[in-house]
Amino acid sequence: MRFIILIAMIALCSFVSAAELLKPDIAIHAGLNPNDAVKAITLPPGFKATLFAGEPDIVQPVAFTFDDRGRLWVAEALNYPQKAPPGKGQDRILIFEDSTGSGHFDKKTTFIEGLNLVSGIEVGFGGVWVGQAPELLFIPILADDKPGKPEVLLDGFAFNDTHETLNSFNWGPDGWLYGCHGVFNPSKVGKPGTPDKDRIPMDAAVWRFHPTKKIFEIFAEGGSNQWGIDWDEHGQMFMTCCVIPHLYHVIQGGRYTRQAGPHFNPYTFDDIKTIADHLHWDTGAANQWAANGKSGSFGGGHAHAGAMIYQGDNFPPEYRGRIFMGNIHGNRINTDILEAKGSGFVGHHGPDFMLMNDSWSRIISMKTGPDGAMYVIDWYDKQACHLPKPEVWDRTNGRIYKITYGDVKPVKVDLATVGTERLMELQLDSNEWLARHARRLLQESTRPDLAGWLSRVYLDTSDKTPEQKLRKMWAWHAVHPLSMDDAGKYLKDENEYVRAWAIQLVMETAEHSDSLVDDLEELTPLAKADPSAVVRLYLASAMRRVPLPQRWAIVQSLLAHAEDATDANLPLMYWYAIEPLVPTDVNRAAKLASSSKIPLVREFIARRLAMMSDKPEALAAAVSILSSGDDTAKVQVLKAMTDAFAGKRSVPMPESWSATYEALSQSGSNEVKQRALAVATIFGDPRAMATLRKMLEDSNADAGGRINALDSLLAAKDVQTLPILQKLVADPQIRAGAIRGLAAYDDAKTSGILIDAYTSLDAPNKLAALNTLASRLVWARDLLAAIKDKKIASADLTAPTVRNLYSLSDKEINDWIAKNWGSIRATEADKVAEIARYKAILKPNQIARADAKNGRAIFTKTCMQCHTLFNVGAKIGPDLTGSNRANVDYLLENILDPSAVIGKDYLMVNVKMKDGRFIDGIIKGETADAITFAMVNETISLPKSEILWQKVSAVSMMPEGLIAGLKETEVRDLVKYLGSAGQVADK
Repeated sequence: MRFIILIAMIALCSFVSAAELLKPDIAIHAGLNPNDAVKAITLPPGFKATLFAGEPDIVQPVAFTFDDRGRLWVAEALNYPQKAPPGKGQDRILIFEDSTGSGHFDKKTTFIEGLNLVSGIEVGFGGVWVGQAPELLFIPILADDKPGKPEVLLDGFAFNDTHETLNSFNWGPDGWLYGCHGVFNPSKVGKPGTPDKDRIPMDAAVWRFHPTKKIFEIFAEGGSNQWGIDWDEHGQMFMTCCVIPHLYHVIQGGRYTRQAGPHFNPYTFDDIKTIADHLHWDTGAANQWAANGKSGSFGGGHAHAGAMIYQGDNFPPEYRGRIFMGNIHGNRINTDILEAKGSGFVGHHGPDFMLMNDSWSRIISMKTGPDGAMYVIDWYDKQACHLPKPEVWDRTNGRIYKITYGDVKPVKVDLATVGTERLMELQLDSNEWLARHARRLLQESTRPDLAGWLSRVYLDTSDKTPEQKLRKMWAWHAVHPLSMDDAGKYLKDENEYVRAWAIQLVMETAEHSDSLVDDLEELTPLAKADPSAVVRLYLASAMRRVPLPQRWAIVQSLLAHAEDATDANLPLMYWYAIEPLVPTDVNRAAKLASSSKIPLVREFIARRLAMMSDKPEALAAAVSILSSGDDTAKVQVLKAMTDAFAGKRSVPMPESWSATYEALSQSGSNEVKQRALAVATIFGDPRAMATLRKMLEDSNADAGGRINALDSLLAAKDVQTLPILQKLVADPQIRAGAIRGLAAYDDAKTSGILIDAYTSLDAPNKLAALNTLASRLVWARDLLAAIKDKKIASADLTAPTVRNLYSLSDKEINDWIAKNWGSIRATEADKVAEIARYKAILKPNQIARADAKNGRAIFTKTCMQCHTLFNVGAKIGPDLTGSNRANVDYLLENILDPSAVIGKDYLMVNVKMKDGRFIDGIIKGETADAITFAMVNETISLPKSEILWQKVSAVSMMPEGLIAGLKETEVRDLVKYLGSAGQVADK
């Protein structure tokens, strides 16, 4: 089933101790008024929640920040989730002030109204920075908190999916404004009037904008619908994502796991993974936080919003450095404990911090205030996701909470009025809020004494801690871009984060100066000898700012660090730095691969070289890497070449291959031999073709070897393999691959062979046979004839198979479908009526009597081809384990109207091959020569030269009519299984 905007299971609970863990895990409240909602909150001992503001004073708060006087600026998203017509915007920005420190506001000011789809806010440089897709606005703050004329700084931020627009604004340590952007909004960002060709493409990303230089950059790529960023005391950025995985350590230039779609750079090959060692939802797998099927055991759900690393001076010491995030469907605040490891971190599951005990609570963001307290905005709404359609949101609710520990003295601040000396002193304050605001004010300042004063403080070497050094360095850079001369003492500092940040800031400055080459000479020794993985990480990151000819020496030094091979970040960051070098000098790249102590980089260089198959020198360079290294290295390089050739039937054979293949064939490693055979097949080496065919036909040969032989021959579309495949339908060991492989060959005998063998096949192979028969018009007609003759039961047809048949656009077939299956394209009225009909047979008492074991068997037939549940199934569509699958309404909306909410990366593509084969699938990857399609029963790479046409369908990969052929009892069984807390036994 399709759950495109993956909404977490509604797992609602009150705070539970270890002794109470087995008690029922349910929400005990819903729809409380603001004062009662605060009373219902559970916090750790010693903490207290107060209502800072509630409806009607605040409604639908989507983002907030503090100004330098400690006032809260809150954006209300009254238009969400729709973009209103021009001039009809209802969103607004409010200012709240608590002048007495009571914990509740005593003054409210409306700053501006008439905004439209507001999603992000920050204050600084004399104005308010507002995200309002498609624009980033700057609104000056005039006297008496009146707004000046809004200025459009950037435009082109997409809002195809209005739930994932630009958000999470935050000033970085380096003086840039940072923000997030979701995966289903393909944007092209630039200053107003910028031609399309000069705009910066972006979807899932962390971006940044310099407030004075007016430069826009993509800081890091990937993620899902990220909705939170913050920095720890060493300037390490962490990102939280609404859709699992939920936590990342973010490095400039990093590329992170995408929820959907390929990376912009087709040679990325792999991306950096989550740092979390846990999930906040029940997988039913070996997960220490997935016990007992209770949300309190694993954190509430997988929809997260907000990120705050606590660095205030109110909470107990054990909370400092811990990251907090809202869990929208768990109605709580999760915490993760960050542990440094290698160049990065591991995020461990920490105790849930705040439990609302209220099923309407939707915590969006949290921040530390000037008094060290935590402030939290709660969207507060009965609806928690984007179904049913149309979306119905309560425009009357919203809360802001203040969380304190013990007694908190009121704090009054007005940092804009203090002197330069005091602003610098605040860089050393234990409350990070004060340091950050003071640093930004220094950056804004035009005071004549600033440069001299900063210089004296900066050159003072009495700093006691790395944190003090970092804050002073950030402050200096914000005012006076850090040069190599400025950074000299910091590049030699004993602390790795100080050295690392000096590299980042120096390279940011040097990129636009004449000193770049000289500065690189200063950094090269660090690449060779610095003992810190963190420093090497920042060096790799800095390479994105270095012209290609100057990169070689530094990356070669980095690749000599064998200790980095298993690091979570370094191999990939090294690759991202090296990849653009490969086509500029293929022989030098091959030598770099051969000498590399990082196996992943060696593999990826070989793959990149092999992808340049139109350049004989590049292929020869790739083959040359096989002359060195042990068997493990050879396997990696051969695998890389096979991956590079995906979707290609043949590649010109380099002259050096014959001798290399001869040597590989004599290897003592069977894996080396098999992978060499696969590469030789694509090169059209006749020795390899004969060997593979013989292996495929040998029923006594190793099953794995036969499967590899089959894959290689199918990749080459060897015509002599066709009669072998037709015979192998009768071979239980290899028939599954043979049945799928037959779809690639247009042969009239195939349909008869599959139909005759059908009754002897098990369920998975029957399904494979049906999908093969439905891929070509002639075979499909034979399939219908077999159904009419009772050779194949019509009940065996699944919704995906029926959809494939429908795609053939044959009147006879479509008439049969309409008569025996029903409409493939139901009207909205039909869907509403169908949902109502199923609701009537899915009452709780009816589901309670259903058979979950039989439901699992039905899931295997109807859903498992695309989806995973409890670690069983395919991964074409999203994993269902953490979804809202226990909610019948939600299930029916998704099953019966699967195309209601769908991201572009899950749209189905209809393809017709030149040989008459029809394919329905999702594009999972694309190169200059081939497209990789995820289909219901397999993932294949097809040469573009063999595609007659392709078109994007407006519907989900998940077909309508998925349960149309099921009996009422079977529908109940399926729904009961889908709602199970854990895996049930096979029937």
